[in-house]
Amino acid sequence: MDHNNRYYTGWRFRWYQARALLRACQLAWTAYPDPRDAVKAVAGVVEKSRLNNRYRHLHKAAVVGGRVFSMMSMSGFPSPGLDTMLRNELHRSIPIPGFTRGLLLLLMGITKKCSMQCAHCFEGEALNHKEVLSVPDILSIIQKFQARGLANVEFGGGEPINRFSDLLEILGNCDTRQTDFWISSSGYRLDAARAQQLKNAGLTGITISLDHWNAEEHDRFRNLSGAFNWACQAAVHAREAGLVTALTLVPTRSFCTPEHLWRYLQLAMSLKVHFVRILEPRAVGNYASGSKSVELQEQHLAVLEDFHRKVQTGIAFRDYPIVEYHGAFQRHVGCGGGGERYLYIDTDGDFHACPLCRNKCGSAISQTVEEGLQAIKAASGCHAYQTV
Repeated sequence: MDHNNRYYTGWRFRWYQARALLRACQLAWTAYPDPRDAVKAVAGVVEKSRLNNRYRHLHKAAVVGGRVFSMMSMSGFPSPGLDTMLRNELHRSIPIPGFTRGLLLLLMGITKKCSMQCAHCFEGEALNHKEVLSVPDILSIIQKFQARGLANVEFGGGEPINRFSDLLEILGNCDTRQTDFWISSSGYRLDAARAQQLKNAGLTGITISLDHWNAEEHDRFRNLSGAFNWACQAAVHAREAGLVTALTLVPTRSFCTPEHLWRYLQLAMSLKVHFVRILEPRAVGNYASGSKSVELQEQHLAVLEDFHRKVQTGIAFRDYPIVEYHGAFQRHVGCGGGGERYLYIDTDGDFHACPLCRNKCGSAISQTVEEGLQAIKAASGCHAYQTV
């Protein structure tokens, strides 16, 4: 079945925001013994929403499977996952008595196996070695975080589709109602049948890495002929299965031109994906030795921010995919990594502040979540931005 794109814009988007705010008010009313604390906590959530709207240019949301998604890292509305996120944000404003704050997002590398050799892979040194994480290990880790409240999990690697049967088992043994589950993939070997099986097992969505609008350039970047076609076909299969579908772009300096970005957006539009996620390259993994030539400069960042703003706010682009560009928000406001709103667990099962802030901070297999959070905090959290 083809799930055509539908977006809330204009008054519909504002109505969705108003309903989400009403839900925050309902949760606050039941969480705080003192109504004055509830009012203050909601005011704090409103202020954070204002900052999100300002720097992320939130002016539309995708409607998929009867739920509304304004950001990929924000659980769809309505859902228990969104309630978890809202309680966490209320607690940040005014502590809720007896409440333990959970995570907005848990990023997990679940496999070392991958058929590609991508130029920017942050797990490059770990690829194609013996697997460490078993299915029971992965389930145990997720259950530790779900016990504290967990809104989203995103599986990566390596290529997580290489553990397809394990993914079905993991999803089948997790609470996919409380938490939204996502996969970050190259699209390799994701056919229509597999996409539908993942959807039926409880997967919410998938992000497919596509590094260029030109097939030859993408395949060269991935060191695998046919990688571009795999990615595009996977995007179509995922969308038709009813999954929230996104393309992830890690732009090089030479890619940061209006022509490249607009051609990429046209490709995303033709594939009918719901989101385009832009991640800035960092000098880690396969890029570790190239910081002087890899990390973007001011002129490149300015091009990305201008593109992001125009797509998100322009009336002409109301039916185009939502563009997420976290870098702009992080530079102006700060980063939610480092265990504040999200963290990363690598393919060895070890804690990190995020996939790009690498510093092993203990084992998520043998240690508690609290021990991991304390170790990440002691290691200074995010290495690039203020942690908020």
